[in-house]
Amino acid sequence: MSGRAARRRRTEHGSGLDPTLVTSQPALRSSSGAIWIIVGSLFAALSLVPLIAIVTNGGPAGSVALVTATLVVCSLVAMVVLRLTLRDGPPRLRAMAGCFLAMALIALLGMVICVMIVWLPLTE
Repeated sequence: MSGRAARRRRTEHGSGLDPTLVTSQPALRSSSGAIWIIVGSLFAALSLVPLIAIVTNGGPAGSVALVTATLVVCSLVAMVVLRLTLRDGPPRLRAMAGCFLAMALIALLGMVICVMIVWLPLTE
């Protein structure tokens, strides 16, 4: 039996939502969106600490850290704009989750590039 057919069979007996599916989480179905703003703000604050330290330290990785920090803040602003402009419901929550994932990927990629610049100098 395929995964989709098994999911359909499980949801027929219950309330209509399969609690084992990722898309059935309250944060993606019925939340007001405030949780995404709170978690996104905490993540942005924690990721900005090392990025700002790299920028203030200067060096060749400073410009990459500055661009990364700017993109992280822009992702947080985009999350707030989505929260204020879109109607309640799963599409808004999924868009906010997408902004959070983009923020995490940007921060990770920026930090990896900064570390590579510092540890692997291209010129000596």
